Amino acid sequence: MSFRRIQRQRLMLDSSNKKFGGVCAGIGRYLDIAPFVVRIGAIVMLCIAAQPTLLAYGLAWAILSDGPSRRRFDDSEY
Repeated sequence: MSFRRIQRQRLMLDSSNKKFGGVCAGIGRYLDIAPFVVRIGAIVMLCIAAQPTLLAYGLAWAILSDGPSRRRFDDSEY
């Protein structure tokens, strides 16, 4: 993963690979990792600190714009 590549890419919702809002899929695309990994991290964070996690997820869902609909990762592969 190249930091130069991350700086050029914008964080957006991923509507083509979303399960609930597209936030985790968008973060996964931004970091170039499988959305499944980000979703597992979100579930772990919900168990540790539910209110801040839900607040951050809700804010991200409200603030981030929809990205281009292209499939990069498919959760069925993992």
